[in-house]
Amino acid sequence: MKKIGILLAVLLVIFIMAAFGIAEDKAWFDMGNCDFCKHLAADSLLMENMVWEQYEISNGLLIVTTVKPEFMESYRLATARMKEIGEAMMAGTVADLKTCGHCDYYGMMMQSGAEFEHIETPTGDIDLITSDNEEIIEMIKTYADNNDKAMAAFEEKEAE
Repeated sequence: MKKIGILLAVLLVIFIMAAFGIAEDKAWFDMGNCDFCKHLAADSLLMENMVWEQYEISNGLLIVTTVKPEFMESYRLATARMKEIGEAMMAGTVADLKTCGHCDYYGMMMQSGAEFEHIETPTGDIDLITSDNEEIIEMIKTYADNNDKAMAAFEEKEAE
């Protein structure tokens, strides 16, 4: 019985990955082409004036975004536009979105049952992605690891 449950979970993940178009050759972050992420790049100075930190917790991930006050309006506009696209996608009123690996995986976590909590703060926001399911917790930790690797590669490239 346990093997059947694991097989079904693996098949579900494969189905979700196919539905979201996750491909290995896709960039993890694609600020120029991803229909979600491009809003963060709309203000060319926003990204360098914000700090995005993530911390693994026992049942998932805590993400803290801090934005310099003079860029808060740009940040709030970008996140509002990304939320609108997500809502339209979930409602089925938008199709053919271009997404990066990060956004595909985020959607996969949503479809898999991860719990998301968003808290706006005066300096940015805090996001919690959690689960009581060990398989989903591992998925969240893989997401965090992929974020770390992509950020390290980006920082290494910027240092060159």
